[in-house]
Amino acid sequence: MSQAEEHENDGATADPRDGAWWRWVRRLHRLDYAHMLPGLAALPLWLAYGLAAWRGQLNAWSGRDWRSVALKTRHIRRLSLVAAKELLGAQRHGSASACVAERFRTEARDEFEAWLMHRRRWAELDCRFDPPDAPQRMLAAARERGLVLLTPHFDSFYLGIAFAAQASGCTVNAMASAVPNDPRVEPAVSAHFHAKYRALEQALNGGHVVNMEDGLRPFYRMLQRREALVVLADAPVLEGGAAMVVDFLGGPRRMAGGALRLAQRSGAPMAAFVCRHLGGCRYELRWCDAGPVEDPATLTRLYRFLGDAIEAEPGRWWAMDMLPNLPRNDGGQP
Repeated sequence: MSQAEEHENDGATADPRDGAWWRWVRRLHRLDYAHMLPGLAALPLWLAYGLAAWRGQLNAWSGRDWRSVALKTRHIRRLSLVAAKELLGAQRHGSASACVAERFRTEARDEFEAWLMHRRRWAELDCRFDPPDAPQRMLAAARERGLVLLTPHFDSFYLGIAFAAQASGCTVNAMASAVPNDPRVEPAVSAHFHAKYRALEQALNGGHVVNMEDGLRPFYRMLQRREALVVLADAPVLEGGAAMVVDFLGGPRRMAGGALRLAQRSGAPMAAFVCRHLGGCRYELRWCDAGPVEDPATLTRLYRFLGDAIEAEPGRWWAMDMLPNLPRNDGGQP
């Protein structure tokens, strides 16, 4: 768990009933990840998507998130509500609860989509690209000096990585985290993430999903081989980690700068994408062209593209709980 999540759990009042309640929640949680999700992905898609939406609605109603269950507190809902009010602005606070509910539904759909990948059903899904030649642009950019590809925890980004790799023929890699292996996380959830990452690798044309905790050397080697590397663009700064200040979601924010450092030291260009669910089996991948990292305008343009997508549909940004940990930095210094 992150330091912010640890802090959110500090000071929680002890109630003798809490232990029994959370044991019951965790038991249902285990059944859901170990049996329900895999079972949904085996059904005909028209039925599977409908039942997955029902599961997402239950998560929205209960505020269930695997990190909240691990820490025995619904901190993800609390942080998301704070973020939703900021994203929606003073005039739209009444919509904050609906925005948070959509956040839970979107995360639940991502979990279902991971199991579709595990069952190798991505060929049954349809993705259109905007612009239509986005896969060719991606391949051309990577062939020069490798490519650092930014995307946030927005909508169906996980499937978007597979769609981009399959359509372009480019070897694509992804940076992940070992946080799901925390001993407080339900083992069925940890197994879910392991299956999720290994399933994605089947679609990456020889690429790999590697935990950032393993060090940066594997990522530099990927870029040296002129492959693409997907890095999540909406992460807070880790203790001792690289930081940067970039204009994002209403102003300059202090954010993790690992992707920028990788691009600077390898000479790789940077690009971005978002993948949206259009309903049923239909998806859309929107592409933002690569640019040289030496040009400050590149990072500004990419983050404006990502921020515009989130601001247009804030409920689909299922990492909105991290917004309070992306502080405004009007001084412009990391």
